[in-house]
Amino acid sequence: MTDAQAKAYSLLDDYRIDPHDLDIHPGFIKNESDLLVEIGFGNGEVLAEFAASNPTWNCIGVEVFRPGIGALIRRCQQGNLVNIRIAETDGLTLLEALPDSSVSLVFVFFPDPWPKTRHHRRRLVTEEFVDLTSHKLKVGGLVCLATDWEHYAQQMDTVFKNHSILEGGPSERYELRPKTRFEHRGEKLGHGIWDFQYRRVKSQHTGTQST
Repeated sequence: MTDAQAKAYSLLDDYRIDPHDLDIHPGFIKNESDLLVEIGFGNGEVLAEFAASNPTWNCIGVEVFRPGIGALIRRCQQGNLVNIRIAETDGLTLLEALPDSSVSLVFVFFPDPWPKTRHHRRRLVTEEFVDLTSHKLKVGGLVCLATDWEHYAQQMDTVFKNHSILEGGPSERYELRPKTRFEHRGEKLGHGIWDFQYRRVKSQHTGTQST
């Protein structure tokens, strides 16, 4: 961690959201604002840009990489961003804590690909993740993903397409997603970039289509 990141990280309590005690954030979780959740925000460039461009949205970033958390807090300070909270935990823990049908948008950009076969079970995007995400999305809510690993891209598309209340597939880059350092790195290594979008189109209980 750089000195600047460490200093910013020391202010985490000003931005922290605790998945085990969401009741202390009623205005942030249970109001009429749209809610974005970004899982694995890296250095926070996507989340900060989205929050700045959409000040009426509430945004939760999930990350365990402390230099990245410090970097995002610096961005919040520099941009006077008051609509961001940070969960220093894993993505499944945060999603499990959120109320069902509470999230309008989920970002998962360049998650750890765990490229070795014996490590594939550690990947975030699995059937369990998709099922959980589908419950947390509002009807009409969207999950956007990107990876520069072809095998992971195939896995993402397979597990999402097998879910009954989600529709979507390969897409162009989400319009508000800037290129991250992970994407630039992948391109330099000659990797392709795969983007996906899936929308919740049915109510879990009634099976009705969204309008």
